[in-house]
Amino acid sequence: MVTQNTERDELDPFYFIELFAEVGALLQHNYDSRSGLSRNQTRVIVTLLKTDGLTQTELADALGIHKVSAGIYISELEEIGLVERRPHPQDGRAKCIFLTPVLHELRQGGEQIIVDMHKGIIEGIPPEEYLQLLRYMRTLRDNLLKMTPAEMPDRTAP
Repeated sequence: MVTQNTERDELDPFYFIELFAEVGALLQHNYDSRSGLSRNQTRVIVTLLKTDGLTQTELADALGIHKVSAGIYISELEEIGLVERRPHPQDGRAKCIFLTPVLHELRQGGEQIIVDMHKGIIEGIPPEEYLQLLRYMRTLRDNLLKMTPAEMPDRTAP
């Protein structure tokens, strides 16, 4: 009986893609489980932290999701007091989505989750090697951006 080794060679391009995807999924899962928010709720909040006061359509476009889906996530966040809808200053039909003072009060807790996760994630990696890892990751990002079609949203912020 012949058994196949299902583990990939570390130089296999598929190993690289699978490892990166797994790390990303674990980061998201760990943050989400600690914050009590869903992945999509977190994405809405992060987007509004960058640009508070977007309309539902603008928010949906920024997230690359359907306007109805954005409305569901906004309603969920509104129900727990983290966002609020306000009338648009020029368009009486539209509402703008704003983060509430409650969210700003809780923001430090979310940031502390990231600090704690970061500490655990890099445990055992010497600082100089960690800085080299970050340089490599920026190179990977920059190489991917060169290969990415123009319609991809700009996510080059550090």
